[in-house]
Amino acid sequence: MVTNTTGSERARSTLAYLRRHITSGTWPVGSRIPIEPELAEQIGVGRSTVREAVRSLASIGMLETLPGRGTFVRSSAPTSTLLNEFLSDFTLEEILSYRRALEMEAAQQASMHRTDEDLEALERAIVEEKGCTRCPVLMHGGEASAFESRFHMLLFDAAKNRLLAALYAGTNDQLRTPAHRGRLANVATASEMERDHARLLDAIRRRDFIDSVHAMADHVDHDVVIVTDNHEVVPPLTRTPEQQQRIDLAREAVDLRTGAI
Repeated sequence: MVTNTTGSERARSTLAYLRRHITSGTWPVGSRIPIEPELAEQIGVGRSTVREAVRSLASIGMLETLPGRGTFVRSSAPTSTLLNEFLSDFTLEEILSYRRALEMEAAQQASMHRTDEDLEALERAIVEEKGCTRCPVLMHGGEASAFESRFHMLLFDAAKNRLLAALYAGTNDQLRTPAHRGRLANVATASEMERDHARLLDAIRRRDFIDSVHAMADHVDHDVVIVTDNHEVVPPLTRTPEQQQRIDLAREAVDLRTGAI
């Protein structure tokens, strides 16, 4: 509790309190933090001090406040505004390709560094997002999704690599900008997303980093597409028939192993 301190000291201590709870994992990525009155009581400061600290952490990408829903942890590390400015010079196709590389690396790292607690959190996320077709990405022709799939955020948490998580958060910030938001569409059905997440979790549980990378690659390749000004759908990655056949065979093998078919 912060007592007998000046206003600036209370502000710094409050900011440090919130940030420590995020970076330590006390408040995991994707979780909702306590409401403002509760935090004010816990820390021993006014609600305005808490509100300012939350705004500060939101400005660097660690928190996100959703009207009517609360404040959620978006990243365990700050997302630099310099990164957002840097990414703004690249095309949507290039940004999606970069995001794909981050997700595949996170899948590999998660398979090697995940804990039992990580597995439990990922399993809960699959259950919570069951039937959700708008959770993972920004939607075409409508309001942007509030934040990325909790499953994906927890995956980066399981990877135990703060830099990966920060870069991923910065990339998704770019995808939220007006220049890109209306050009993205999620074409995967709810059942396809659930199947993909189950395959990925299976590989991570078995600590099979090769299967986890393949599962993530397959997932992101058909998850998000770009819609052109002429309303044409452009997949971010074009495959040859032979490549698609190998992917289909791999899908069937995982389905047999996980009991999906």
